[in-house]
Amino acid sequence: MNYFEEIKKALSNKGAKGTITNNTEFKSMGLDSLDLMDMIVTLEDKLNITVSDEDLLNIKKVSDLLEIIEKLKK
Repeated sequence: MNYFEEIKKALSNKGAKGTITNNTEFKSMGLDSLDLMDMIVTLEDKLNITVSDEDLLNIKKVSDLLEIIEKLKK
């Protein structure tokens, strides 16, 4: 499964603006913290993972979320 594509799809569904790359910061996409949390909950359900509160605090860019997902799916 391509986790980056899943993240992009979830972001698009939340109304993210602009081009989405690994280095894109969530705040630059026009999403607020509630949009981000809702997207992460959706990804958790779809991928059958649970992102810890500590990890949530460190998510600033798409690559941060991708790294967490890949770590949890190992």
